[in-house]
Amino acid sequence: MPSLPTEPPLPAQWSLRDLLFGIFAAAAGILGLDLLLLAGAAATGSALAKNGIVLAVFVALQDLIIVGAAALFSVVRHRVGWERLGLRAFNAPLGCGLSVTLLMASYAVRICYGLFALAFGYRPALQDVLSRLDVEGIGLVFTLIAAAVVAPIAEELFFRGFLYGGLRGRIGVVGAMLVSTVFFTALHLSLDQFIPIFFLGLVLAWLYEKTGSLYPGIFLHATNNALSLVFLAIAKSTGVLPGL
Repeated sequence: MPSLPTEPPLPAQWSLRDLLFGIFAAAAGILGLDLLLLAGAAATGSALAKNGIVLAVFVALQDLIIVGAAALFSVVRHRVGWERLGLRAFNAPLGCGLSVTLLMASYAVRICYGLFALAFGYRPALQDVLSRLDVEGIGLVFTLIAAAVVAPIAEELFFRGFLYGGLRGRIGVVGAMLVSTVFFTALHLSLDQFIPIFFLGLVLAWLYEKTGSLYPGIFLHATNNALSLVFLAIAKSTGVLPGL
């Protein structure tokens, strides 16, 4: 049976300087948002920071900031279409097949990592933000919108479309995958989950390279986050994760 044809991403028209400006703009925006949340928490006696719905809105705003930074220094600055950031048609059989396969591989790595850690008497902690998100009632709706809709679109546009796309023609595919994945992993601020998140980032970059489109990666990313939230909600409701 012949293999399905692959198509690489379109060449980026933004420079390394644009990439640096985009990274700094995203970092500055996130820092400002963090300071605003800290100020609100201080004014309300930490009640604001502990509110799951507020935290979901914070996560969504953070992702809107990074996609805004990516768009500003690519689509807007260079007057190119969004297809340059990866929002374009793709080979459906290839993209869908790879998305499902890589999603299963990602979960296999996560499970193996957890079992390996437990075998040595260590229980990896959840991401701090994940453990504080509301996964009950109306709070779950806000959390799903933020983590399974906004985040996958924004993060794929920034880390794969903007960062990986801008680096691959300059430092090569492998180098661009590693650098963009390091930034992607750093955003999630979780040493305990470093390996699974890093693997997911590599998978998403490779998927973009093979399909030339962000849509398969957005689907994989969204499904991954949605399943994680559903599992977390079940675990909390059944008492598997007491105190969270």
